[in-house]
Amino acid sequence: MARRRIQDDSIDIEREFEERIEAKYRRGNVRGSSEPPKRDKKKPKPPFLLRILAWCGVILFCFVVGYIGMEYVVRQLGQPWNNDFEQTGGTSAVELIEEMQRATFSVFFPRDGSLVSENVEVVFRTLEDNVREAVQRILRFSDIDAVVVLHVFRDVDTVYIDLSSPFLEVLNERGAQASTLLLNGIVRTMNENFSLVRVRLLVDSRVVSSGAPVDLAAVWQL
Repeated sequence: MARRRIQDDSIDIEREFEERIEAKYRRGNVRGSSEPPKRDKKKPKPPFLLRILAWCGVILFCFVVGYIGMEYVVRQLGQPWNNDFEQTGGTSAVELIEEMQRATFSVFFPRDGSLVSENVEVVFRTLEDNVREAVQRILRFSDIDAVVVLHVFRDVDTVYIDLSSPFLEVLNERGAQASTLLLNGIVRTMNENFSLVRVRLLVDSRVVSSGAPVDLAAVWQL
């Protein structure tokens, strides 16, 4: 009987010891738990339209800042040029460029039975445009205001000058000698200013073989 009681006591002691160990083990797991803490829920993103407006604002701000900065740089770089223009009497950039592009030609035209020359200034453009301007000046100095240069084109050293139809009437009124002098003035102007030694004259874009006191179908040259 005493032996049985001793066994029951030892069982109770072992059970109590196991319960204490188990409780201690549980407390240790709770304190040293390696599980990561739960994260907070993600904050909601702003609406898509609001983000678009924000990006547009940033882009607009950068554009305005860049434009103002570039304008300031250009003004600073252009300051020396403005000073030079003021020192030269206030000449603007456009006027300076036009002055650099001007060219002087010697045009020949009949006067009092002989050829005379006069220097004219024109804005230098293509050769065809300058030829047209030179011939128009010759006609003006020769008091031929009704004739207009329609077209000008060249082939190597030959230039084709297309004149309006009143040109035939003018030649018939002036006669062969004055007409020949006028055409020689055109040829000499082409030769000395543009290195064009051969001139073909057209009237309304066609070759005229008759109806004039001079041979307009021929090639004119010095």
